[in-house]
Amino acid sequence: MAAQDKYCFERDKKESERLDAQHHVLVRTSGNTLIHPSIPVEDIRSVADIATGTGIWLRDLKKSLDTPQVDRYYHGFDISSEQFPENPGTIQFSVQDLTVPFPQEHWGRYDLVHVRLLVAALEEPDYKAAIANISKILKRGGYLQWEEIDAETYLTKGYPVLSELYRCFDYGLTAEGKCFRASAKIYEETRAAGFVGVERLCYGSHKISDLRYDVEERLTAIIRTLYAFLLLRSKQVDTAEVASQEAEKLAEKHRRQCAEGNSPPLKLMRVVGQKPLYRPSL
Repeated sequence: MAAQDKYCFERDKKESERLDAQHHVLVRTSGNTLIHPSIPVEDIRSVADIATGTGIWLRDLKKSLDTPQVDRYYHGFDISSEQFPENPGTIQFSVQDLTVPFPQEHWGRYDLVHVRLLVAALEEPDYKAAIANISKILKRGGYLQWEEIDAETYLTKGYPVLSELYRCFDYGLTAEGKCFRASAKIYEETRAAGFVGVERLCYGSHKISDLRYDVEERLTAIIRTLYAFLLLRSKQVDTAEVASQEAEKLAEKHRRQCAEGNSPPLKLMRVVGQKPLYRPSL
């Protein structure tokens, strides 16, 4: 089902390239784990990827899991089809708003549902509906894995640029009714929905020295896009020109601090949980 696109970035070739590059940084940050080790990959036969974008996570997972002996089904969902790959191969892609129930053919179909980076898209009340819709398409005993870069990343002490991003994002997202503490909200709603074994995990890039440059570049891109976007949309500045100027000032400050050896780490939050095998007793 199509819905209003809440994406904060352009949907063009440059943005698709940024998403793919960011994907590899996030996977490295999480210890090269596409799927959390608590999820038994040998039991996975069908996978849904929500907010799939270019489908990069799903494509990498297919390469990782596929064997001639096992037939697996992969389906990517996004609120827009503009970044879907031109040649998806055997992977299916559909337009779908996570806050709206999925078509019935997807109910109870998936062993694993993966979601990533919706902190700037979902309003706070949306999370309950999102978890309910995910639960509906999961098989009993199926798993949810949801990753966010949220308040936890920008609360890191000792990095003035992160402090300014935290201030802007907290103000801008809260003004729009969104939840900057997304991973905590996901953890809360997943438990409330009856998922079991729910964990909220934090991964950091600070111990991976060869990721430093990629993390620095990713943050520069966020400053020039999401930071400028929220400055303007939440009326912290009056014009797009001023928002762009403020973003460039912060990007330059970020570059100077990185050159001085004060390079901020990336924190990735991950929530995993399992839909119960059986209905709870009344």
